[in-house]
Amino acid sequence: MPDLPVCLITSHGDWEWFKKNFKGTDKQLAGAFDEVILSEPGHQKNQRSHYDSPWYQFVSEFRNGNKHRVFDLSPYDQTLLLDIDYIVQNDQLEYVFDSDSSVTLFHRAENLIREQPAPAQQYLNDYGIPMLWSTVIYFNKEHELSKLFFDLWAHIASNYEFYRFLYNFPGKMFRTDFCVSIAAHIINGMREGELIEDFPHPMIYMSQKDDIAKINSADDWIYMVNDREQAWENSLTRISGENVHVMNKRAIERHYDELMKALDGDQT
Repeated sequence: MPDLPVCLITSHGDWEWFKKNFKGTDKQLAGAFDEVILSEPGHQKNQRSHYDSPWYQFVSEFRNGNKHRVFDLSPYDQTLLLDIDYIVQNDQLEYVFDSDSSVTLFHRAENLIREQPAPAQQYLNDYGIPMLWSTVIYFNKEHELSKLFFDLWAHIASNYEFYRFLYNFPGKMFRTDFCVSIAAHIINGMREGELIEDFPHPMIYMSQKDDIAKINSADDWIYMVNDREQAWENSLTRISGENVHVMNKRAIERHYDELMKALDGDQT
């Protein structure tokens, strides 16, 4: 989607670290971002357990408590919010800018081999409301419903323990997926509805236990898919021209140089 302006929202510390450690990328940055907005997430103890393959697990801080502020931080009337690990490889999402939608996000997801997620990734609890994904969100500031959605999200984030009790979802980690799911549920009159719209296709995601085997080009990747029933088994799958939520971020880091070369090749 080369004709759409791109804005990066990050913290001062992350931005300075990036500029210091990735020297010689000024040209790439200028080509990637039309604007950079620096915003501090604030102090938040929110540790998350991550995987890098089934055999390695680590804990790191998950700073996402201010994500709802994108409504105010975005310089655009119409915004397509993308998490940094959502890899765009086609223009399927561009249609939303010509739609009448106030808010659109993914209600459904499939893994790399088109299986549905585990039940814990489909509902807030065994008998709970459907889980929506905050990975990609389109919103139009000119629509009142859009502001209502983000105001509700902010309210739920500020009263997270109460809503954990009310909706009976597990764990102590703060999750924006739960916030948007509850906000949509309330806006829809405490039932399933369509005021908060769904994209016409499921979100494709790479599990943290999957890995990247090879990058053929910027939009053609080969993945190693872990069998969630038998962790010692893996299979290869090739994804070409599809947007993918790459949840194993360390896999991206391992293939950073390979990916940058592929991107440079596409631009020349």
